[in-house]
Order: sequence, then structure tokens, then C-alpha cells
Amino acid sequence: MKRRSRSNSNENVRNKLIGLGENSMRKSYYPELRERINELERFRALVENANDALFVLDAFSWSFADVNKTALKKTNYDRNELLDSPPELVFPEETCFLLHEVLIDDDVYSSWDKEDVSMTDLLGKGGSRIPVEMTLRVHYVGGRLYIVMVARDVRRRLADQRELSRARNYLGNVIDSMQSVLVGVDETSNVVLWNDYAHKETGIPADTAEGRFVYEMIPALRRFEHLISATISGDVSGGTEIFHMDRDGDTVFFEIVVFPFKGDEAGAVIRVDDITARTRMEEVMVQTEKMMTVGGLAAGMAHEINNPLGGILQGIQNIQRRISNNLPKNITVAGELGIPFDAIREYCDRRGILSKLDSVQKLGERSARIVSNMLQFSRQSGGERSCSNIKEIVETSIELSFSSYDFYSKSGSGGFEIVREFDESIPCLLCSPSEIEQVLINLLKNSVQAILSTPEWKEKGGVRIIVRLKSEPDYVRLEIEDNGPGMDAKTRKMALEPFFTTKPAGEGTGLGLFVSYFIITQKHGGTFDIETSPGKGMKVVIRMPYNC
Repeated sequence: MKRRSRSNSNENVRNKLIGLGENSMRKSYYPELRERINELERFRALVENANDALFVLDAFSWSFADVNKTALKKTNYDRNELLDSPPELVFPEETCFLLHEVLIDDDVYSSWDKEDVSMTDLLGKGGSRIPVEMTLRVHYVGGRLYIVMVARDVRRRLADQRELSRARNYLGNVIDSMQSVLVGVDETSNVVLWNDYAHKETGIPADTAEGRFVYEMIPALRRFEHLISATISGDVSGGTEIFHMDRDGDTVFFEIVVFPFKGDEAGAVIRVDDITARTRMEEVMVQTEKMMTVGGLAAGMAHEINNPLGGILQGIQNIQRRISNNLPKNITVAGELGIPFDAIREYCDRRGILSKLDSVQKLGERSARIVSNMLQFSRQSGGERSCSNIKEIVETSIELSFSSYDFYSKSGSGGFEIVREFDESIPCLLCSPSEIEQVLINLLKNSVQAILSTPEWKEKGGVRIIVRLKSEPDYVRLEIEDNGPGMDAKTRKMALEPFFTTKPAGEGTGLGLFVSYFIITQKHGGTFDIETSPGKGMKVVIRMPYNC
């Protein structure tokens, strides 16, 4: 037989109580009865209008004995549909299984004195699902067992948690993506933040570093303890310092920036950046500025040298003309003075005057070529391309490379050989002459410096560099080969990287090969290969398209 509606039963009880109260107005218990009725109505109103859904499950009949309005609203069922219905109508299978587990516990009737909170779903009419946080309590009343369930809608809270989690993940990804060591410390200088780059640089994972003393994790920060402590205490608003360390034989520069937490909590954030590339670039810029100044000074000096040099060459030429037997005037004047001209020639020859004049003329002409090449090189912009004679470019580069006093002072008068192996059929090349000269000068001077850096270079035959020019279909092949110490595999792998150098500090920027590679491959569409092995010299092979 179908049970009567719980609400109807409550209404009948209320009417009977009111009727009883009206028929017994003269009796002394009427005020207490009326107050009891009002209390029940207030309690019912509170339950009905609560923000949480309430379900009362009759354990013996395994059906709902009562629900509130919020439960009806959340599930879209009316009261008649839920009352006397099993809990499977609005709760998933696993939640119903939990309720069964509670009921089969032998001690539940006497010892249940706590709440059990779990996450579940509220199944609504039409297939809707609402995530809820369910609290249940078991009551044993009047010989019957009831389970009171309070289901709180947690959709907004879960959405807030997801948004918070998304924001945290986003912030964490941003922090971990930074190519800087980022460390947060609390007021006791213990680590509270440790990004992936800090893990990479130190080898210490975040879960190990967090909570530990920061100076134990990164001992190099100990030198900045005063700055960090003053920032944490608020005595200073942070600061920046630059320091360097030795790593694998190289000097690495770092910049440390310390700034305080924003807010009520005391602490600081420490950021450490590797600024080696920036520092070296600044050094290169300073060096470039110095070289530009020196270049301008050299160009001015070359102009000034040209004037007396021209006078010297002109004077030598005039002297040679005055003692030449091919000029009749010389013979006539010598005869007027009573001196046979052949005797004058013989005297000059026997005293070495003629050979010395020839030597002075050759040296003057060589000096004039050097000055001319320097002026031409300083005037060119380096970016203009034209069809040029590659053999002339190579010759000019050789002349410029080996005209320096420094080279001759180190190599001495002997032990030096430049071998030219040129293919005479090479056509013109579309290129920027000054840039190709720059490449060749870099390569030739690198070869000489590498050879002179070995103590036994004289025993090995001195400095020997071979410059080859070959013609290939659509390409010109340029090779520069030396008898230097060569490179090992590790050096060869890093040779084309910017700022890498094997020279002592202050003697090289590590940009020569890198710039040369860039000019050939990127600006001239060619190839740049290094063939080398330890103790067997080095050969650079350049191939560039003609395009003329």
C-alpha cells in the first residue's frame, strides 16, 4: 500500500494540534503548545529555504522520507516524485554503495557521532549532473534508522579552483620558462620558490631545495648575503650586482638582481642571469669603436705618408735616370766634366749603389701598395656587391695580412712561405670585395697566429700557408690551408660559435670565424667548411656562386 505523503502527514498533525489548542483555550498548556507549533514552523522554514539540498533517507524502507525545496530545485523533481523513492534516483551508484556500507556497520547505531564528507554528483531529472559535497549523519529515532544527507552545490567553488589552478599553472609555466635562475626566499632566507632553470643550473630539484637555506643550495650567493638580508628586512629596496665565476676553464659573467616581496609577507626574489654573451658583446663594441678610431687615424696617417713616399719614389726614379746610359744628356754632362760616363756606371755598380737604388725603389713601391690597399679598404662600405676579380682580391688580402710589423717581429726574416695555387680560368665573382677581404684576412691571420702559438713551429718548417683558387661549375672554390697545430673534435665543433676562442684573454674576441662564416653563407650564398685534425693543420674550404 502506497505511503501517504510526508508533507500531508505533517499538515494533518499541525491541524490536529491547532484544533486541540482551540478546544482547550482555557487550559493552562495552550501557550506552551502554541510556542511549540511556532518553533516547528520556524524550523521547517529554515530547512526548506536552506542553500544546501537536504535528503532524509529511511534506512528500513530504503526510500526518501523527506526533502527540502533546495533538493527539489537542484534535481528538477517535485516532492511527490522524490518522496518514497530510492536514493538511486538522485545519487550515483558509488554513493549508494557508500550508504549501504554505512548501514551494514554493526556499530553505526551506537557509535556514530561524526560526519562523513565526500564528493559526489547529484543526478537531476533529464540527465543533469551537479557536483556536490555531501555530508551525512546517521540517526536512530523511535525505533527507525534514518540517514540525513546534506548536499552542497560546489560548481562555483570547483570553477574557482579550476581558474586558480589554471592561473597557478600559467604563472608556474611563465616562471619555469624564464632562462634565468629565479629563487624566492622567506624572512629566514629559506627557499619558497625554485624554478626549472635553477634546477638546471644547480642540479637540485625544486622539492629538495624548497624549505632549505638558500646559501646551502647556492653557495655563490653567500657574497651577497648582506644585500639579500637588507632587502628582506626592508632596509633597502633591492639592488643589482655583477660577478664572474670560472666554469670549465672559461670566465662566465652573471648579474644578480634582488627585489622584495610585495605585500605583508617578508621575503625576497633573487634572479640570476648569465650575461657572458652580453658582456663580451659590450667588449666587442668597445673594441670596434676603438678600431674605428684607429682606422680613421691610420687612414689619415696613410694620406700623410703618401706625400713623402711619392717624393721618395720620384727621387729614386730621377737618380736612376741620371745614371742611366740610355739618356744622351747624362753622357754629355759627364764629358763636359772630363769624367767618362762608363766610369761613373762602373763606380756605382762596384759600390752597390745601383742595387741599393733598385732595393729602395722596390721597398717604396711595396709601401705604396700597402698604403693604397689600406686606403681602399677603409673607404669601402662593405655592403656593395659587384663583379670582381677574385684573384686581385686574394692578392690584396695577402698583402694586407702580412704587412704588419707584429707578424714579422714574431716570425723573423725567415721561415715564412705563402704558396699560391691559382686557376687562371676563374671568371669574375659577384661579391662585396671588402667583405671577402675581411674573411681572407681573418683566416690568414688565424693561421699565422695558430702556427706561431706552437713552440716547435720553426722545427716543422716554419709558417707555410697555401692559398688555392679553383673553378667549379657555377662556383669558385677558395682554400686556405696551413701547417699549424689543427683542432681537436671539441674545438672544431665550437669553432664557428660566436665568442669562442682558444687565444689567451685579451688577445681575441672569438668573432673572426663566426663573422667569416656569416659573410660567406648568409651574405654570399656560399658554403664554409673546416677540415682539420690535431697536429695536421687546418684547411678552410669556401665555395661561392659566380652569379655574374
